Amino acid sequence: MEPTHAGAVCYLLTAHQIQFLIVSSSTGEHWVLPKGHIEPGEHTEAAALRELKEEAGIDGEIIKPLKMRPFDKRGEKAVVQYYLVQAVDESEAIENRVVRWVEESEALALLSFEEARQALCEGARLIHLSFS
Repeated sequence: MEPTHAGAVCYLLTAHQIQFLIVSSSTGEHWVLPKGHIEPGEHTEAAALRELKEEAGIDGEIIKPLKMRPFDKRGEKAVVQYYLVQAVDESEAIENRVVRWVEESEALALLSFEEARQALCEGARLIHLSFS
């Protein structure tokens, strides 16, 4: 199963909590994790970081790959390779998306698609394990 898309479960550690990044979809109808097509010859890691930067204006550091997840893209089967990414810097996004930093439970309630919720849960578990 080769990934067609790459994405980021991006988080930020604050003094009191872990916050996760969600963005509006390109249509503005959904809340999603930053992700997009892998360009020809592009590594999945580079694609995930590029999409994070384009959609949210976030520079990040990849902490760990997450499981690949199938999803439907306009009726076609696709596979996304998500990465757990820690935010390190923020600038102006290229794409016109709404960007929100929210706690885990709010992110899970807002995310529109099951594959994104599963990826966020997997990333959150890894973060919690690293602190226990």
